[in-house]
Amino acid sequence: MNRRDFIRVSAASGASLSAAKLLGQVTPGATPASPSAASSPAPTAPAGSATGATVSIPVAVSAVAGPDYETALDDMRARGRVNAVLPFIYTHETARAGIPTAQLRGGNFAIPHMEYYKDAGLTYEDMRATDYGDLDVLGRLIPAAQKRGIKVFPWILEENTRPRIANWEKLYEVDWTGRRATAHPGGPCTNNPYYRNFTLGLVEDYCRSYDIGGLMWGSERQGALFNALGLQHGNGEASRNRTPLVTCFCEYCVKKAKDQGIDAERARTGFSELSKYVDATVARQRPTDGYFVTFFRLLLKHPELLAWDNFWVQSRNQLMADIYAKIKSIKPAIPVGWHQWQNASFSPFHRAEIDFADIKAYSDFVRPAVYNNSAGGRMKTFTDNIQHNIFGDLPASQANDVLYHLLNYQEAPYDQVTAAGFSADYVAREVRRAVDDLAGSATQVWPGIDIDVPLERGGTPCTPAGVKAAVKAAFAGGARGVILSRNYIEMNPDNLSAAGEALKELGA
Repeated sequence: MNRRDFIRVSAASGASLSAAKLLGQVTPGATPASPSAASSPAPTAPAGSATGATVSIPVAVSAVAGPDYETALDDMRARGRVNAVLPFIYTHETARAGIPTAQLRGGNFAIPHMEYYKDAGLTYEDMRATDYGDLDVLGRLIPAAQKRGIKVFPWILEENTRPRIANWEKLYEVDWTGRRATAHPGGPCTNNPYYRNFTLGLVEDYCRSYDIGGLMWGSERQGALFNALGLQHGNGEASRNRTPLVTCFCEYCVKKAKDQGIDAERARTGFSELSKYVDATVARQRPTDGYFVTFFRLLLKHPELLAWDNFWVQSRNQLMADIYAKIKSIKPAIPVGWHQWQNASFSPFHRAEIDFADIKAYSDFVRPAVYNNSAGGRMKTFTDNIQHNIFGDLPASQANDVLYHLLNYQEAPYDQVTAAGFSADYVAREVRRAVDDLAGSATQVWPGIDIDVPLERGGTPCTPAGVKAAVKAAFAGGARGVILSRNYIEMNPDNLSAAGEALKELGA
């Protein structure tokens, strides 16, 4: 049975925090608990070896909710030498659920135990997925996985698109014009007490109610300034022809910013001026002093633009620290880690926002997405987006070259990179960069390895040889584990087997 069959079979089967005191919460300004030898993944072999490595794989709910879920576990184990699975156990998103959009309700595919969701502003019905009836997917999966020597790490990947379910709206961000976020680049607000209580309650629920082996959390977003400019991969014209969604200016963010000496009204004024710049760039109206000079002048005149961007980043980091402290207060021995959006591979600005050295005190592992095969098309779309504003003074090919120099890449030129993808050398470089940033800590790097990640138009599909090279490059760069990505149900079985072959050759 191939991966697509799992979606069809499983979809058919499915048819039949207290705001006051959170146990272990890290408060702003406090030092979070550092990863200890007991709570961190154990040191394993030297760089280049996969002996003792954690080999994990994200998996859509459909593959482990249908009648063939044990067959799926056996396949992952046999082909990929997998010893940990990361189910998207809370999701309203089609690819993560593995359920067609028209049929998907989504939510928590485990059982919400309501004592952990005090003051989250959500009911059991708001949270519980009903796509598989009363089935507790996580409760059934864990013993079946453990019997095969596989740990289960719930992967909570933040939902950018707001669920069309009662009570969720109040958890989401508000932009500088007063609009409530409904989709990327907006999302739930990390300073919103309802969202914080929901998130901390969710991880407490999974820790106390289930025998999980670890947990990974992720947020594929960036700060307000670079959202305003559309500086992300993908989207193309869609990201260049819209009023920028700049978040968050909800009452909770405005108050917290004021307490930190950041003026929300001055920030709004800055984003208002920036929106005029963006509107002009969309119309390809070159400013008198050029695109870059005009942008930098805006930063000089409105320093709150950068202050508000960093305020958003630090608020997210604070939630991560609080997630870590909550889990460690319950199960100190299980590893807790973070997914890093691949946009950091293309945007030097987003890369600057993601400093692993800043988060290593509350990280047992980090998972930079280093999808080398699909990176070519993503790089091109990012170049196209930035060339429509900040780098608008340069031809696209030169803008791409500048980015390569800033990011320390040696990859195919602009007009060839979509088809060529990125090399295995990119994987090794990015892993080594993360390892260097984490020097002096016990935090490990478990990169996300590209196995049939969806491509931009003109991209070249993965090959077994390419997958093997990427796996080996990750360990050559100093990885202590890998996350075969991005989703089991998307993978060509031969390519998953190639990953397993590389791991076997490296001693896994």
